[in-house]
Amino acid sequence: MQKHPDLAHRKLRYGVSHQKFKKLWIELSNIANSIDGAIKSTKGWIKFWSDKRRSIMIKHKQIENGKLMGSLSPLEQKILDLCENKNPGRSKKGVKQEPCDDDDDNDSLDDIFTKAVENDFDNQMFANEAEERQLNTMEKLVDVMGQQATAMSQMAQAAMDNSKALERLAEASHIQALAVDRLATTFETISSSIHDVRNALLGIDYTMKRCYSTTATQPRQNTNIFS
Repeated sequence: MQKHPDLAHRKLRYGVSHQKFKKLWIELSNIANSIDGAIKSTKGWIKFWSDKRRSIMIKHKQIENGKLMGSLSPLEQKILDLCENKNPGRSKKGVKQEPCDDDDDNDSLDDIFTKAVENDFDNQMFANEAEERQLNTMEKLVDVMGQQATAMSQMAQAAMDNSKALERLAEASHIQALAVDRLATTFETISSSIHDVRNALLGIDYTMKRCYSTTATQPRQNTNIFS
């Protein structure tokens, strides 16, 4: 404030351009936020300074009128001195500069000027918020697309695993079919062997019957011979 008294004293700062006023306040806000303590927006620091300046002026009047005992602190006195500072370069000859705390018109103009600046900051803040919301939406969209890509990759992996499982099942079915075929061949071989054994048994039975028949008729022939 000592470096840029136009910010401290409402009456002096009307000659300051709108853009310069905003630039100086942004610079001051950055300096204030870089110090340990409260962190505020530029709009917040403007309001803080306005409230602080007004409260110190009221306190100073109360002390002068004997309504309040004590005195201003060194810091409060510096703020008051900045507020009551005169700018000779802007004063007209023969016209007395009134202290800023007694100038009601300046209070009104100060509020109007501050509101105009605050509106600019609000518009800028709204634009920043809109841009931030858009960025957040884009980030969410990217996240959703990433999740979709992951889901598609998982689905592709699951389909590949399913395909491999089907291949293994088909291979197992083929092996099972070969085993059944071998088993059928074995049964056919066993059936053929059983048939051969049956034929052999029939042959043996036939031979035994023939032998038995020949043996049974032999004594009868001998009897006939001797008789």
